[in-house]
Amino acid sequence: MNFEQKIDELKNKIYEEFTPLIDSDYIHLDLPYHSNIGDTLIWEGEDTLLKNLPYKCLHKSSLFTFKESKIPESAIILLHGGGNFGDLWRRFQDFRLDIIKQYKNNKIIIFPQTVWYKNELQAKADAEKMALHRNLTICARDKISYDFLKTHFNNNILLLPDMAFCIEQQRLKRYIAKPTKDILLLKRRDQELSSRDDYYKYITEEGNIEERDWPSVERPGIARDLIEKMGILSKSAVDKYVNYLYRPYLIKKGIIFISEYKYIYATRLHVAILSILLNKPFVFFDNSYGKNSAFYDTWLSDSDFIKFIR
Repeated sequence: MNFEQKIDELKNKIYEEFTPLIDSDYIHLDLPYHSNIGDTLIWEGEDTLLKNLPYKCLHKSSLFTFKESKIPESAIILLHGGGNFGDLWRRFQDFRLDIIKQYKNNKIIIFPQTVWYKNELQAKADAEKMALHRNLTICARDKISYDFLKTHFNNNILLLPDMAFCIEQQRLKRYIAKPTKDILLLKRRDQELSSRDDYYKYITEEGNIEERDWPSVERPGIARDLIEKMGILSKSAVDKYVNYLYRPYLIKKGIIFISEYKYIYATRLHVAILSILLNKPFVFFDNSYGKNSAFYDTWLSDSDFIKFIR
């Protein structure tokens, strides 16, 4: 299966199975106001899908800028997708639980998430809290996460790809750069990095190797600093700044960064996904707890342009 076929397959599955859930105006919460370009790509995909529907966004914010308020019971609450459902990135899961507890009469949908718990008792506690909500849908981003949720969580569970596949191609093409650099080894620098130390032995091409993380993670820069400064004055100002300026800035930066390399070796899921969206073959490594392999096995194993290293 080639790039275009894979992108269309995954995008169509999202539109066919997710869009019927959206039947009224909505609010969009837990948006990523940080420097991880991958999470921003997910948000861009979510936003693209929602803008194609005949309903209105009543409010959008991050967990830091959200102000508790009376939300109409007819409004759907949408919670951002990604890879933080569980106990590794706990503040995001706690925010979801707070929203689920506070807004018991609203339909709530969690965009596709990778699920991972180290602590089984924590998983049980979360499942018990979520089971109290009568109209909660959790979307799993891979088959392992889906099976775990179906086994342990008493909610409506769907299996769907990552939302970044909903980004329109014309949104990406305007920033594509000509490849001028040889080899990128994108090696993440956080707690999700695998303990393996043999990445370089799989690089077979000739040329200069640059070991990097997302440039916005390496150097958040002035644009990220503005969020903290503006937050002191106005949360609504931060919401507008991130939505209209910082998010486009990160997407542009990510596209230029990936497109300027001839060969890609990725330890981050969204470096892999962005490579697919940009029609660039790549070599893919797992993260610390199997997120990448689970996504690859669920959605990408029939693709001719990926080599996955276990």
